Amino acid sequence: MLLSADEAERAARFRFESDRVRWARARSALRSILAGYRGEAPEALRFTYGEHGKPLLTGIEFNLSHAGDFAVIAVTETVPVGIDIERIRPDIDIRKLLARLGETDLPESVHELYARWTRREARTKAVGGQLFVTPVDEIRAVDIEAPAGYSASVAARGFIPAVNYRGTQ
Repeated sequence: MLLSADEAERAARFRFESDRVRWARARSALRSILAGYRGEAPEALRFTYGEHGKPLLTGIEFNLSHAGDFAVIAVTETVPVGIDIERIRPDIDIRKLLARLGETDLPESVHELYARWTRREARTKAVGGQLFVTPVDEIRAVDIEAPAGYSASVAARGFIPAVNYRGTQ
């Protein structure tokens, strides 16, 4: 694994081994991808953190989300970006959660409700904000391909994101 000491410490706090392994793999993948953009060794990357915990790295914009066995990473060189993936869970009343966030005109299908959720979360993450604070309109989100049973979206500030897929599984 390519984790820093604080990341290894955080990974060790997961209660379940499977969660610890998934988190460490996603974070290691993030380090590998960002190192390619920066021309540095993955272990050499030093993150700082925004007010609400969003990791930051000078000269590059990025975001990571993981759910179940999947992780997605968004990277840009200049535009704040957010990404979200969620496992569609029939035991969660996603409509009620969206309403608590102030979302209106909610769709009927569970899949569309989760798409709305991931777009909202991606927009929030693009600016490192809080979920209960409505993101500004200049942050635009689009749905992206997700595995069966999942929903995913990516958002960028000031642009409709152009999605390029670089790797699977």
